[in-house]
Amino acid sequence: MTDDSATANASRTGQSLAAASPRCAAFRGPGPGLVLFVLLFSTLGVRTLVAHDMIDIERANGLVSAADEEVALAKTAAGPGSKGMAQFALGMVLVEATNILNRDLAAHSGRLTVNAELLLKALVQRDLAPRLDDAIGRYRLPRTPLEEAIRLSPEAPYSLRARFELLKAGFYESFVLDPFQLVGIGLDDLDHQIAEAKALALAIASGADAEEAAFIHAIDLARASQLAPPKERRAYAGKARTALGAFSEAYPQSIRAATAGVIIKRLGGAE
Repeated sequence: MTDDSATANASRTGQSLAAASPRCAAFRGPGPGLVLFVLLFSTLGVRTLVAHDMIDIERANGLVSAADEEVALAKTAAGPGSKGMAQFALGMVLVEATNILNRDLAAHSGRLTVNAELLLKALVQRDLAPRLDDAIGRYRLPRTPLEEAIRLSPEAPYSLRARFELLKAGFYESFVLDPFQLVGIGLDDLDHQIAEAKALALAIASGADAEEAAFIHAIDLARASQLAPPKERRAYAGKARTALGAFSEAYPQSIRAATAGVIIKRLGGAE
């Protein structure tokens, strides 16, 4: 894979970023299978389950070309606003690349296809590659570009999108299949994520993204009720039931509302 072959496809990658970039403890009780199926199916997407989801080499080349462009722009940017914008655009390229690699990994029994390997190798050569975490069996999003973009210009239009992508990474990278079997995350991390998810659910204009943020907020409260010290669990459980109920009322047509209802019942049964 060469960067020259990606030039013609850079505009395609730019278009995919245009909407976001200004520039362009176990949960016990009956029914966990339904909870997990609805949760994973509705949030990770059906493409994760496609058996022959192949990465197009032109798309891979386009991502590498876009990453090169944003790295160069970040190095030559005159001020924090321009540099932050370049870091954000780079971060969004890595979001897409990480999602592609994870879909490819899931669709091919934990082994990358040739094109996916080429994409990963190109990112490794640029020190931009996501890290495969054996504990969760997925690639973790490289967070530095998005975090740097927020630091450089926290009030920029892209800031909410950057925060949302970091929130999703923090949530989906904290479990394997069962979100109530936490991996590499503690109560302090959950408390931070709960506060961030609540803030983003109120601030994000997009209905789909606001729904997902609200869902993460409610699920994290329920997870905290399992992880917290015994004296604090009842308070977290009460907050979780409130948040899950509010989610079901706000998004009654969402498939996630079924998940919320099941978890409310389980939390009620735990009292």
